[in-house]
Amino acid sequence: MEILLGFRTMLQLTFRQDVLATMGASAKARGIQGDIREDYTPRPHVREILRAIRAFRDPWAALDALAEALEELARNDGARDWLELTRRLLNRGDELPSGELLTVIGELHAITAPARPAHHLPEDIPGLRERDTASMTLPAILDLLVNRIDDDPLGPLVAFLRSLGDNPEVTRQHPLPALRRFLAAHADRAPAAAAAVPGERLIVQVRLDEEGPVHTGDTRYRLHVSYYRQPLTGGPFRRVGSHQDDQAFTRSELLRAGGARLVAWKELNLALRTPDPVRIEFLLPRSILGYTAELWSTGVTRRPLGEFHPVVVRQLERYCEPHLGLALWRQRWANLQTHGADSNEVLKRIEWPSLDRTSARGLLSWLAGRRSLACLGLTVPYEQLDPEVQYAVDNAMYYGGIPVLIWRRVSGDPDPLVAALSEHKSTRLAELPDVVHQYRQEVGGPDPDPEHTVTLLWDDPDCVDPDQDYSFPGIVG
Repeated sequence: MEILLGFRTMLQLTFRQDVLATMGASAKARGIQGDIREDYTPRPHVREILRAIRAFRDPWAALDALAEALEELARNDGARDWLELTRRLLNRGDELPSGELLTVIGELHAITAPARPAHHLPEDIPGLRERDTASMTLPAILDLLVNRIDDDPLGPLVAFLRSLGDNPEVTRQHPLPALRRFLAAHADRAPAAAAAVPGERLIVQVRLDEEGPVHTGDTRYRLHVSYYRQPLTGGPFRRVGSHQDDQAFTRSELLRAGGARLVAWKELNLALRTPDPVRIEFLLPRSILGYTAELWSTGVTRRPLGEFHPVVVRQLERYCEPHLGLALWRQRWANLQTHGADSNEVLKRIEWPSLDRTSARGLLSWLAGRRSLACLGLTVPYEQLDPEVQYAVDNAMYYGGIPVLIWRRVSGDPDPLVAALSEHKSTRLAELPDVVHQYRQEVGGPDPDPEHTVTLLWDDPDCVDPDQDYSFPGIVG
């Protein structure tokens, strides 16, 4: 019933009357409207329509007539995909546990689907290899899985639903009890993957929240760490654990004590002992976006953190803003995966516009003509930019969808940096964190020359956890 009520025009009596008239004119359900008591209120009326379909001499034919009527009268309504999925599932008969799955479909219909549900598909499903699933909606993917002709029609469906049910975009909307019961009942059809499987990356997000006025120079920062696992191919991540420090630190104290705090948490320490790749992401306020986070020393070797792992920064304000659009952000992020002929050609995809107050005003228009641009280089460090220019760069991220920024920590010609990075033979801009990591190992040390230090802002739209905010007293997420 909820799927039918999901059609936007189903709330209108005239639309329901048109649907019934179209059904009644069909050879599959001729005259069915005569057995349906009309009701001005949508829910009782839809309930009466479903009762009549169940009581009809051929319920399956009547259901087909309903689907065909909605196909004709509401072709572009997204609810039609859910109705088609339901109809196909019922037509599978006893091959699938239809009753259980209908309840699961009802739950999933009620939530906002994650941005890219295809990321949850298991690899190499027979019958799906040649299908372009990347842009498919959730009901369309479920429809493909339900209608597969295979010796194991249920296994891939269970694996997909399990992965979908672990997505934070889904779990924070609804507890999905029917889905949990279904997965528990059919767990043997698709054995669960281990918590840390080959082909994953550990992502550690180190968040610094300001306490006290920034302009006084006495700002203190509270340290919060959350860590996650993400497939190496990208897509949604899942939280593994989190820690919050009770103590607040000044900026100078953080450089001395921050690394020690990271290794003091046993669970994080154990998580870092992984054969999988690791990326450290510092979530920093705008006021300290150029902070030398990679120089935190850790462990007994006292080597900088940025020599052990790729270290990137993210702007905390962008991370926490729920109103920013994702479409252009995701589009530009996907462009990072495009392969190039060689490392020189790849790094030429970084644009280094010369920005002053006048040119900064046109930055968004300039970006609009460069839809494939994913990485913007700054010839002046972010923290040293004129306030109007800095505001324009923020807008390039917020509204222009730019996911990656890079700059040296001194002003000047970026060509020496680009030449040094090109030595590492990258094939895609997606490899930039690893390239910068290798560069830092070459030029690093406890007190590197500022000429050779670099900030890489790396904003993966799939690695955003809004639930972090709920851990902080007094902060509304």
